[in-house]
Amino acid sequence: MKKKMLVVALALTASILATTNVFGQTPCSSGVTIQFNAVGSSAQANSFAQAARALTESGTSYNLLSTSKGAKVFDKRTNPTNPISDSANPFWVIWDFNANCNVYAYWTIDSGAGVKDFFAYEKFTASANSNKVYTALAAAYGNITTSSINSGTENQVGGLADTVGPTDPGFLAIVAKLNVTPETRVNVAGNQPSPAYCGNLTTTTTGYLTQWQCYFNVGATDIRPEDALYATTRGLTSYNGYDIAASGTENVVTKVGTGQLTGLGYNTAGNGTCTGAATVGCPITDSFNQAKTFNVVKFALSGTDPIGGGTLPAYTTVSTGAEPVLVFAHNGSVLGTTSGGTYIYNDINKQILSQIFSGWTHCTGDLLTTSAPGPGSPIQVVEREPLSGTYNTFEFTAVRTLAGSSNPFFAPTGTGTSLPPESNAYTGQEQFNDPAKYPGGNGSACPLTGGYPQANCFNPLFLVNPNNECPGGTNNLPVRLRAIGTGEEVKATIGTYNTGAGNATVDNSIGYAFWGYGNFQPLCNATGGGDTCPGSYIGHYLTVDAVDPLFTTEGGALDSTPNPAGAYNPPYCNVTGTNQNCFSIPFTHIKDGKYPLWSLLRIVTFAPVTAKVKTWPAVLDMVAQEQIQTASDGLSDFVPFLTNLSGGSGVWTGDLNLFVYRSHFKQTGGTVTPANGHKACGGVFTGISLQGGSHTSSTCLVDFGSDVGGSVLTVQSDVDWISDWSTEEFGDHQ
Repeated sequence: MKKKMLVVALALTASILATTNVFGQTPCSSGVTIQFNAVGSSAQANSFAQAARALTESGTSYNLLSTSKGAKVFDKRTNPTNPISDSANPFWVIWDFNANCNVYAYWTIDSGAGVKDFFAYEKFTASANSNKVYTALAAAYGNITTSSINSGTENQVGGLADTVGPTDPGFLAIVAKLNVTPETRVNVAGNQPSPAYCGNLTTTTTGYLTQWQCYFNVGATDIRPEDALYATTRGLTSYNGYDIAASGTENVVTKVGTGQLTGLGYNTAGNGTCTGAATVGCPITDSFNQAKTFNVVKFALSGTDPIGGGTLPAYTTVSTGAEPVLVFAHNGSVLGTTSGGTYIYNDINKQILSQIFSGWTHCTGDLLTTSAPGPGSPIQVVEREPLSGTYNTFEFTAVRTLAGSSNPFFAPTGTGTSLPPESNAYTGQEQFNDPAKYPGGNGSACPLTGGYPQANCFNPLFLVNPNNECPGGTNNLPVRLRAIGTGEEVKATIGTYNTGAGNATVDNSIGYAFWGYGNFQPLCNATGGGDTCPGSYIGHYLTVDAVDPLFTTEGGALDSTPNPAGAYNPPYCNVTGTNQNCFSIPFTHIKDGKYPLWSLLRIVTFAPVTAKVKTWPAVLDMVAQEQIQTASDGLSDFVPFLTNLSGGSGVWTGDLNLFVYRSHFKQTGGTVTPANGHKACGGVFTGISLQGGSHTSSTCLVDFGSDVGGSVLTVQSDVDWISDWSTEEFGDHQ
C-alpha cells in the first residue's frame, strides 16, 4: 500500500504559518520549554521527526529546521578547555505554535556515541554559587553555530520540508536555550533545579544538588546500552586477536593473547599522532579522505562516571521497532553484472559473508557461482567504525557467529604445527593486526597509496595479496576500508568517493547498512520523482542464505505486490522532497525471524524511581508517536514494536506487534543480569502499558542485558519456557 504524504502546497502553507500562525502569536516569543532532547542513531532520526511533527503541528502546519552543518555534540570530561566533539549530521528541531513553545530536538551522531553522551556526568563545584557541589551534572551537551547553517532550507528530514531558515526568531530563541551548557546554567547564584524534562521529582533546596542535571534526556540506539558499553570497553582493551606477518607473507598467522578479539587495541600507540589511554583511545579515522573521525571514550551505566566522577542515573530502555541490516554491492563491475535484467550476483551464503568481512576471503571468485570458476577480481570491503551500533549488529549476527569455522591458516614457518580452524565466534571485522606490535611511528611506516594501506601497522583492516591471487579488476589489491557513519558507508561502497586525491578507489565493493529509504537513496544515481528512481541503480542489495530482508520473495519481484524498483533494487522514495509516495515494505522475514541480520531499535532514558524520578511523559509520547507515524507515514523504516497504541500525556497502551526476539545474555565483563521482558507479561501481550522500568526488576516488554547476536526465538517459545522452567530462555547465541 502507498501512503500519500505532504504536498508542496502544504509545505509552503506551513512555512507561512510558522511566522504568522493561526493563533496570532509568535512561537517561542515568551519562552522555550524543552520536552525531548535526543542524541544518537541515524536509524531513528526521520521517524522521531515525524513523531514530533504529529505532536506539535497545527492542522497541517509545523515548525522545522534541519541542517547538516553547524551542530556538534561535545564531551568535556576528558578535557574541559578543549572537549572532544562529534558532528551532529543531521540535526533537527521541531516546535509548536505556543508563545512559550514546546521543543523537540534530535542530534544525529551514532548509537554508541549517543549512549555514551546520555551517561556522561561530572561532579561540579559552582564557584559562583557559594561553591555548591552538584553531584550529577551532564558533561555532554550540544552546540549550534547558526552562521554555519545554510541561509535557505536544507530539508534533511525524510518526508518533511523545512519551514524556516536559520534567521527565524523562534529558531534563534531555541538555539539560545540549547547552547547554554549545564555548567553555565548552574554556575550562578541561587538554587538551580534541574530542567523539568530530566524527570526529577525532588523539590527541596538541598535536593537540587543531587538531582540529575541533564542535557540530553534520550539516547537513541540500535543496540542495547549494555552492548554499546561492551563495544567501547573492547575498543579500549589491548588487542588479542590474530596477527598476520609484517612481511606480508600469506598464511603466516599467529594468535595474540587468546585470539578471541575481546580487545581491539585503541588504547595503545596509534599511527604516530596519538597515544591511547585506558579512558580515551586513539580516534578511528575514515579511508575516504572525508576528514571523519570517531572518538573512543570510556563511560559506565551505573555508579560513578569513570572520568567525570558524577553520579549516574538509573536508566531504562523502551523498544520502538525492529530494523534489518542490508548487505549491498556496487554495480560498477563484476558484482553488478546482469543477465536478462536480473543481477547474476544477488545472494550471499552466510558463511562466505563471514569470511569476506573478517578478511579470510577476498576475491570475487569466492562469491560467484559461475560456469567458469576462477579467482576473479579483488574485493573492496567497506566496514563501519567498531563502536557503531551498525558495526556491532553486523559483526555479531553476520561475522562472529557460532556456525562453521574459519579457514585453517598455518602457524609461523618452521614450527611444524598448524593452528586449528577457529569458530567464527573468534573472527571479526577488525581481524589480523596487533596495533601494539606495529605502532607506526611518524606515519612513514603506514603509507596510503590511493587510499589503500600499504603496510601492516596500526591498521586492523590491512590485507595482503603477495601472489596477485585476484588478478582481475582495476585494483589488484583486496582491501578493507573504513567508513564513519551510515552516509559515508553507503556512498563509499557505491564509488561516490572514487575521485580525488588520497581517496580509495573501489570497483568490486561490498558493504552494509541499516535499512531506511534515506539511507539507501544514494543507490539511485539521480534524485526527484515519487517512488520511482528517476535514473539507474548503481548498487543493489543481497539476500542472505536466500532470505530477503524487505520482501517475501527473493528480491521482491514475485511478491503479491512486487518490489516497485525491480528485483534486488532498494525501493526508492524521494525522501528529500515534499511530494512523496513511499512504498510500504512488508518486512516478512523480520516478522517471522528468518532473516538473520537485524536489531531492535530502542531509546535509553531515565528510569522511574519512587518519589525521586519519573520517565518524562513527552519521551513516552514520542516513542508512541514514532511507532504510530512509522506505521502510517509510508516511510517503512522499521517494524513497529507495538501496534494499536492509544493514550497521551505519557500514558499509553498497545499490543505487541513483533513476536520474535533475540535471546538476552550477560556480555563478557558485563554486570547486568539479562531479561527478555516477557515474564512480567504473564502471557498477555495486548493492552500493555508503554512505560519505563528498571534494569534490576522486570517490567512487561522492558528488557535489559545484552542481546546483540542473541539467537532469534519466538515470544511464544519464551512463554512456554517460562511455564516449564519458571524463567526466561537466556544465553542462546546466533
